[in-house]
Amino acid sequence: MAKVQKKLSEIHDSYRAVFNTKDGERVLEHLVKVGFVDTTVHTPGDPYDTAFKEGKRSIVISILRFIERDPRELLRLVQEGEQNE
Repeated sequence: MAKVQKKLSEIHDSYRAVFNTKDGERVLEHLVKVGFVDTTVHTPGDPYDTAFKEGKRSIVISILRFIERDPRELLRLVQEGEQNE
C-alpha cells in the first residue's frame, strides 16, 4: 500500500511540475476551453457523442484535481483572455 501511495504522490508531483510552468498554464487553459468543462456535454439523440465529450471533460477535470486547481479559476482566465483578443 505504501508503494502505491508513493507512486501516486510522484504522479501528483509530476503533474504539478508540468502544469506550473508558463507553457503548462497555456496548455491547461486550452484543455479547459476544448474539454467541455464549462458547458453541457449532452448531445440530444447521440449517446456516443455525449460519451465522447464526457470522456474529454473527465480527463481535464482529473488533471485539475491532480494539480489542485479550481476549474472556475481557469475558466475566468480563459474568458479574460478571449476578451483581450
